[in-house]
Amino acid sequence: MLLFSRFTPNVLLSAAVALSVILAAVMLGLAIDQRWLGLKLEAQPRLAVPVSFEGLWIDAIEHDSPAAGQPGAGIPASVASLVSLGGPDGRRIQLTPQDLMEEPDALETYAGMRAFFARQDEIAAVLRSIGGVELGIAFLGETQTYSVSPKRQRPVASLPPSFWMQIGVGLAGFWIGAWIWSLRRGEWATRFLFLAGAGLMISAFPAAVYSTRELALPGGLFRVLSTFNHIGALTFGVGMIGLFLVYPRRLVSPRWLALPAIVLGAWQVVDIVQLADGPGLGFHLAVVLAMLAIVVLVAIQFRVTRGHPRDRAALTWLGLAVIVGAGAFVATVIAPHAQGIGAFVSQGEAFLFFLLVYVGVALGVARYRLFQLDEWAFRILFYVVGVLLLLVLDAILIVTIIDERAPAFALSLLIVALAWLPLRDMLARLVLRRAEPSRGNLFRQVMDVALTPPGRDQQARWRALLEDAFRPLSIAPGDAEAPVLIDDGLALAVPGPGNLPDYRLDYASGGRKLFSLRDADLAAELTAMLANALESREAYEKGVAEERERIARDIHDNIGVQLMGALHSRGLARKDMMIRETLTDLRDIINNASNPDLSFDEMLADLRSQISEHLFAAGVKMKWEVESAGPAILPLAAAHTVRSVVREAVQNALKHGQPKSIRVTVRLDEDAIALTVADDGSGFDPSSVQTGNGLANMQARVTSLGGRFNVASGVEGTRIEARFPVDIVRITQ
Repeated sequence: MLLFSRFTPNVLLSAAVALSVILAAVMLGLAIDQRWLGLKLEAQPRLAVPVSFEGLWIDAIEHDSPAAGQPGAGIPASVASLVSLGGPDGRRIQLTPQDLMEEPDALETYAGMRAFFARQDEIAAVLRSIGGVELGIAFLGETQTYSVSPKRQRPVASLPPSFWMQIGVGLAGFWIGAWIWSLRRGEWATRFLFLAGAGLMISAFPAAVYSTRELALPGGLFRVLSTFNHIGALTFGVGMIGLFLVYPRRLVSPRWLALPAIVLGAWQVVDIVQLADGPGLGFHLAVVLAMLAIVVLVAIQFRVTRGHPRDRAALTWLGLAVIVGAGAFVATVIAPHAQGIGAFVSQGEAFLFFLLVYVGVALGVARYRLFQLDEWAFRILFYVVGVLLLLVLDAILIVTIIDERAPAFALSLLIVALAWLPLRDMLARLVLRRAEPSRGNLFRQVMDVALTPPGRDQQARWRALLEDAFRPLSIAPGDAEAPVLIDDGLALAVPGPGNLPDYRLDYASGGRKLFSLRDADLAAELTAMLANALESREAYEKGVAEERERIARDIHDNIGVQLMGALHSRGLARKDMMIRETLTDLRDIINNASNPDLSFDEMLADLRSQISEHLFAAGVKMKWEVESAGPAILPLAAAHTVRSVVREAVQNALKHGQPKSIRVTVRLDEDAIALTVADDGSGFDPSSVQTGNGLANMQARVTSLGGRFNVASGVEGTRIEARFPVDIVRITQ
C-alpha cells in the first residue's frame, strides 16, 4: 500500500476508471468477435399457448441480418425453430436447448461442462467455416434448409440489454469500491470493499460475454471466461467476509484476515483443476458458505455494536445492502444451480442485485446520514422475502404440479397473498414496534410543566419530560432555536419554550440507537405543545389579573359610591333600598353581565335615580341633561364606564369640593359618548388625590375604550369631562 500513498485520490480513481474501461472494451471486443446470423433464439420461449418443438425456437430475426436476406419466403420467425446447423464439409450438428445454456456451471458434473465446451467449440467452428452454413428450420412439421453466410462480426446494436446491465454492474461496483478506497487507503474496511468490487467486475464482465452469445463461442475462450467468472465470485466473497471482520468493529487480529482468502483460494484451485465431481461442490457450495459466513458476521457485528449507535446504524444499512443484494443473487441463481434446477431469473438480470450492495455499502462505509434505518431495513427485507417466496413457489409448482407457467404463477401469487402478507404484517408489528412513551403520559407531563410556577420545579419537570420521552444517556444545557439532529444523530438539540432552558440530549435509548428524524419531530411536537400550554397559562393568569382589576375598579367606583349614599341617607327605608341596590350591582360586577336588554335611556334613568337620591341625602341640588339621537342599546363595557365615571365624579365632588349643586350632562352621538360632571364647590388639587383609585380608575376605564379624560378644578368648582367611542345598536320601533 506504500506504493499508492504517493498518489492523490484523483489519480488513483482515474487510473481505476481507465483500467475498468479498457477491460470493458476488451469484453465488448470479445462479444462482437462472433459470427452473426441475426437470429434471436430461445431455449424456452414464452408463448401464450405452449407448443412442442425441436432445437431452438426462433423468436425473431434481426433486420438487415444474413438470416433476413433470404430470397423467396425466407426464414419464418416466431413460428419455427432452428434444429440443425451444417457446414460446407458436410458436418451437421443437431441443436438442443442446452446449447443456449446461459451458465455452464449449472451442469451437474465437470465432465458435462467439458462436453459442453467441446460442443460449443464445434458449433463455433461450423459458424466460422468458409462458404457459409446451412440452417435446418422446422416449420409446420417439415424441415427446410436455408443457406446463410454469417457476418464476421456481430453488430454492437445487436447486443441485448443484459450484456450492458452486467457490464454496468461490474463498472459500478469497481468504481464505488475504488472511490472509497482512494479516499481512505489506510483502512482495512475500504481495502476489502475495493477487493469485493474488483471481484464483482471480474465476475460480471466474462458473464456478460458468454451469457449473451447468439449461439456459440470457441470452447477454449468459453472455459477461460467461465473460470474468471468463478474467480471473481469468490474474490467478492473474500472481500465481503474481510469487510465484516473489521467493520464497523474489528473482530479478529490482522493475521486472521488472510484466512478467507486462503480457504476460498484453495477452493478455487479445486474448481479450476476440477478435483471435485462437479461445480455444485467445487464452486456453488463455496459461494453459499461464503454467503452464510457473511450473514453470521453481520449478526456478530450487530451484537458487538450494541451501545455504539453510530456503528449500529452503519451496520444496519451495510448488512441490509449486502444480505439483500448478494443474498438475492445467491438465492435466485447460485442456490438453484447447486440443487440441480434452473435459475429463477436470468443471470444478467440477477446481477442488478449487486447494485443494491454497492449503493448501500457506499452509504454505510462513508457513514452518510443514516436515519430510520431499522424500520427501512426490515420493511425492505420483508418485501424481498415475499418476492423470493413467490419465485420459489412458482418454481416448485412448475416442477411438481403445474406444467404451464401462467397458472403456476397465478397460484403462487394467491398463496403469497393469503399466507405471507398477514405473516409479514404480524412480523412487522413485532420487529418494528418501538418502545415509545405513551402520548397520554407525555401530554400529562407537558401540562404539569406548563402549570408549575416558574422556577426550579418547572425546569426540573421540563428535564424529566425530555428524559422520559427520549431516554438519553446524558442531558446537558445547550443552545438551539429548533429541534435539530447533531453529529448524524448522536445528539439532539431541543429548545426550551418560553423561559425554560435549552438542552442537548446525547445517545438515544440508553445508547442503543441514534436520534432519528422521528425523534426530532417528536421534540418539535412537545415544544410546540408546551409553548401553547405556557401561552394559555399566561393568558389565563392575565385574564385573572384583569378580572381582579375590573372587580376592584367597579367596587370602588360603583359600590363605594352607593354605600356612601346609603351611609348619608336619613331614612331607614331609603337606606335599606340603597343597600339592596348596592348588593344587586355587586352581583352584577362579579358576574360581569348586566341586563343585555337594558337600553341607554333605561340605564340613564336608573343612574339618575341613584345619583339624585345620593345628592338629596347630601343636600346638594342636581341638574341632569341628556342629549341623544334616539333609543339605543349600549355595549356592556360602555354602560359600566358611563355609570362608573358619573358615580365616581359625583363622589369626588361631594368628598373634596362641598358643592351646592352638580350638573351631569350625557350626550350620545352616532359613534361616541360624551360625559360632563361639573360642580360649584371649592375645588381640589387633582395631584393630591392621584394616589387613590378614583380619578385613576375613571381615566383607565375611558382610555381602555380609546377615549379621552380630562379634569379641571379651581376655586369656582370642578369639571370632569370624558369622551370615548362606542358601537351602539339603534332601537327601531
